[in-house]
Amino acid sequence: MDKDVYMKKIRLFTTLLMLSAVLGASAQAKFEKVKSLKGIKATVKVLNETQTVIVPDSEPNQRYVATDLPAELRQDGLHLSIDGDVGAIPPNVRMIGVPFHITCIKVTTADKKKYKLSKKKWCMK
Repeated sequence: MDKDVYMKKIRLFTTLLMLSAVLGASAQAKFEKVKSLKGIKATVKVLNETQTVIVPDSEPNQRYVATDLPAELRQDGLHLSIDGDVGAIPPNVRMIGVPFHITCIKVTTADKKKYKLSKKKWCMK
């Protein structure tokens, strides 16, 4: 039984070491702007508790990952009009979508009421 406990500790240590290496590498990756978008109609898709993507209505196979999406707007099915910058996916990094830095978000009055949002427009720096 002691051998099993020892092996579990080694696996846990190895997993934590690998996870910290991956997170450290991705944290060092800087946002590299590829292009700017304005007035893109899109829908918020919540994949799970921690992953939310923005899917452009005109490109349903494209997904943007915006870490600066306000928590209030992380609601599945919410329709947005967004402005922002598309980033490059860093080398050797696998992502669920293309990095996206939001500069401005607008929602319709109907969605503001439906999702009980505090306002219709958000602008970031």
